[in-house]
Amino acid sequence: MKYDLKIIDDYIKSIDFYNFQDFCDRLLLTLFPNDYTPVRAGGRNGDMKNDGYCYLSRKFFQAHATRGESARSTKKKIKEDLIGCLEKWSDVKEFIYITNDTLLGEVENFVDELRLQFPEITIRTWSQKILIEKIRGLDVRDVERIIDRKIIPEKSVSYKNLISTKFLITDNFNFIKEVSNLDLSNFPFENGLILQNNILRFTKTLTKSQNYRNEIITKKSKVRRKKYLQKFPDTKVFPKPKNEYQWKIHERIPSFEEIRKKIKGDCITSYLIENNISSDKIAKIVTYVEDGCIGSGDFVEDFLLRPFWGQYLILKNLSNEVIELNNIECLTHSDVLYRTSEINTLDILDLPKIPIEPNQNVIIPIGIFLDDFDKSEKELKHSINQSNSEEQYQILNFGKIKKTDNLEYIGPSIIPKNLSIKNKGLEEIKLIHHFDFDNVYWVDRHWGYGSCPHLFYKYNSNLKYQGEILNLNPDTIKQENFIIPENVSEIIIAELEKEITYINFIKINDKIICNNVFLNEGDYYSLKVKKYDRILIEGFYKVLTSKYITLQRTFKHKIIENFKKKYAQQSTVVKTK
Repeated sequence: MKYDLKIIDDYIKSIDFYNFQDFCDRLLLTLFPNDYTPVRAGGRNGDMKNDGYCYLSRKFFQAHATRGESARSTKKKIKEDLIGCLEKWSDVKEFIYITNDTLLGEVENFVDELRLQFPEITIRTWSQKILIEKIRGLDVRDVERIIDRKIIPEKSVSYKNLISTKFLITDNFNFIKEVSNLDLSNFPFENGLILQNNILRFTKTLTKSQNYRNEIITKKSKVRRKKYLQKFPDTKVFPKPKNEYQWKIHERIPSFEEIRKKIKGDCITSYLIENNISSDKIAKIVTYVEDGCIGSGDFVEDFLLRPFWGQYLILKNLSNEVIELNNIECLTHSDVLYRTSEINTLDILDLPKIPIEPNQNVIIPIGIFLDDFDKSEKELKHSINQSNSEEQYQILNFGKIKKTDNLEYIGPSIIPKNLSIKNKGLEEIKLIHHFDFDNVYWVDRHWGYGSCPHLFYKYNSNLKYQGEILNLNPDTIKQENFIIPENVSEIIIAELEKEITYINFIKINDKIICNNVFLNEGDYYSLKVKKYDRILIEGFYKVLTSKYITLQRTFKHKIIENFKKKYAQQSTVVKTK
């Protein structure tokens, strides 16, 4: 049967991260039916740097959709996966990196250098052109299974399954507001068209009077620490942890009067108060002693607001023809504050009858929801850096959101089920996959962070956080003096944020142990120590942009805890000036 190879080419180019691995599994199971074994990430060790392998011929594959990714990121990914594969698997004879794009000459040259470094194995790259060549010789039924669609002979195109669907979420208030104002200048998927609906209009009404949202508002407490429990008897008190930094002292629910007075101008808070939502679902307060970077030592209160997320369905026309959207079958609901389980009214919503060009992305707002005060954690699988104006970072990520149990929608929302498409009077139905927090795109946007390096003690094999060091303004040299207590065998200095720490020297008992050390984000430096050793550290930290913010305390706590968990598995990367 003759068919247009552009169908395969367009399909391969359009596949995104998670779906690309599934496509590669279908192809490799067809090419190596008695040898290939798919592999997926899971457990403590992830995917063991291997997306699938042939256990007989010892071919190991890494599948990575690189369209839109920088050459630097691609080179880093290839090298990390190759080295990781060689470390974790034995008798590797061939390493094959599969991508849905043509790799830049810079990347192919880098791969050629890797071949010289690792002459004992064969290293190959399969771009979309090589993938097409491997597919074109297969039986048409195998081709249809691999690309997950029917092929119509003689270049006639079926519109079934030629719309791709994916979900995008974000907790960045400015991004949500831009989209509600039909501003797609920073939208991560090109050639976008936004469909206006009641969710978009509600979001615009909610955000129109506010330009920025702080989820954490820090104020010096008007009540002294010793009298705090007397003033607020319902307060929860946290015991001081042994040998470790104390992140919070008290936690309580503020009154409506406190919320109105101290959290003025927050549109979401006002909406919840106006609709008589209880204060425990709006805000909470934690106290601590401020002693971080440029900290004053004051007893302060953090007013925590619930993080705000926007949720979107992205439809992409994968065909070479103009098509028209007809309607969308979905579950709907609208209320002030409600759980996902309440979105259960079946409805069919008509969509605007406008032409959708080839490769055009259609954006449909499907809801906004509030997270718990302890925000859902993001587990990254892939990321694409995108620069934004005024030295902000905007990053499109794909991975898993470890959602909390207290997500609640506000206003109208929909759960899309089926999409109806019209072409030349004929209707086709596209099944929309269920929204999955385990496989989702999200957008992060932030200024450069300005904080400080972090100090840990190793107590009897357990890592204990001691606080920040060198905690003055960026580019300001500071010295730290301390004496090692009992049962500490090691100290660790870690740089966990988007900045660089410069250590001029470290002295133990007046003897210089090291000098001229610098640490990038994710790096750490460790030293063996003994009881009563006198430690002197001199250095400073440098932020990466001229505009920066101090990382919020709640998020800082999370990265500290994540570092402690991963410490045993992490490798040290230390560089000299």
